[in-house]
Formats: sequence, C-alpha cells, structure tokens
Amino acid sequence: MECVSIHDLQSELDQLQPGDWFIVDVDDTLITPQAMMFRPSSPFCTIIDDLKKDAPHNLAEIVSTWRLNRKIMLVEQEWITIFEMLKSKGVTVIALTSMHTGTFGKISSMEHWRANELKSFGLTFSAYAHDTVEILIDAEQPATLYQGILFTGPHAKSDVLKSFLAKYGLPSKILFFDDRLPQIELLEELCKDINIPYKGYHYQAVAKLPYSSATDYGAIQTKALVNGCEWLEDEDAKEMRA
Repeated sequence: MECVSIHDLQSELDQLQPGDWFIVDVDDTLITPQAMMFRPSSPFCTIIDDLKKDAPHNLAEIVSTWRLNRKIMLVEQEWITIFEMLKSKGVTVIALTSMHTGTFGKISSMEHWRANELKSFGLTFSAYAHDTVEILIDAEQPATLYQGILFTGPHAKSDVLKSFLAKYGLPSKILFFDDRLPQIELLEELCKDINIPYKGYHYQAVAKLPYSSATDYGAIQTKALVNGCEWLEDEDAKEMRA
C-alpha cells in the first residue's frame, strides 16, 4: 500500500498494542538530505546508489565524507511524536537500515554514528542491544543490531529481520514503512512464510518535499564529491556557480 503522509495512518497507529512491532526504514523515510539534488525529481538523486554500484577504489572515503558532512532533515516532523506514542503503549519500535556495518571510511563505527545521528533528532528505538553492538548474521561483513536499529551490511533486509526474529521471538503483527517497494515485498514474503500478520507501506512522503531545478546544484556537488572527495551544501555550491 502506498502512503504519502504518516497522517493518513494515524487511526491505524492508534490501534497498535503491546506485542505489535513497528519497523521503519531510515534514509528517505525518517530522514533525508537537505540538498535539493536528493529530491526524487532531481536527475542527480541516485548518486550514492550509483557510486555503490560502480564501486570506485575510494568508495568508502567518498561516501563517509558525504555522510559526515551532509545536512539532513526529518521527512515529516511528526515521526518524533509517533515514536514516543508507540513506545509509551508498549509497541516495539525498530529501525531497519541498509547500511555498511563496523568501520567504513572515515567513520569508525557505522552503528554508533547512525544511532547518534537519529538521536540528535529525538528518534530513539526500543532498547535492543542498547549498550553494545550485537551481530545478527556472522559474516565477513556482518549484519548487526545496536540501540534498536538493525543494520544490514550487504545482506537483504528480510534475512536480517529473520535473524532478529530467531533471537528475540515473534511479534503479534508487523507494520513496516520503507520508501522502496521491493523491500516491502520481501518482508511480506518472510512474514507470510512464518505466519506473522503484516502490513507494508510504500512511504512516499519524500516526493512531496519542495523541489526546484533552479536551486539544484547537483552537477557541481557531484563533481566535488566524486573528484575531490568534498561535500558542498546548496549554499556553498551556489557560490561556486556564481
């Protein structure tokens, strides 16, 4: 099901009870970069995914530089209130993010960095692996759990959630939000296989954020990032164009 605003599902969220799980993606679901080039209408919006596919020799340096220096914003301000409301009712609130684990480029711990980034916006999750990073899939590049956030590493989100379920037990039902439809469908298959009631929402609120091609400096920003390993916010890229 498609969802363009969390407001549309308030009545369903109100009905969640202890034993239910609310699982949510992070990038372009909870938070998104402020730079105009990352709006879905921009021709430059897939630059990070493209870099991961091309895998240049300095991929970790480029992407970690971007992550450490980019400015981000909440996709919808109401996420903070919703999280607190759900946790106060005893609903398990978990993030499931497609992200490298451990050390990556200039970031010594992706788990600590991401948790702190989300915490800076008031987004905290149910207290699984609160103090230490737990390994969920033991591999050369593991999937991990830290402060209620599931980190996939190179593994599928459905496989990571399956490992989490094996360790912590089954919920009475799952609601899942992600901006990418294939992820929703894969989790639906998993829940169907193990008989967990499931609703997945293709969350498209990021597409409703304002976009202007006149203030999209993606060409300048991409060149600086890829060729110089430097991230420029819109205001800095605008000065360079001028």
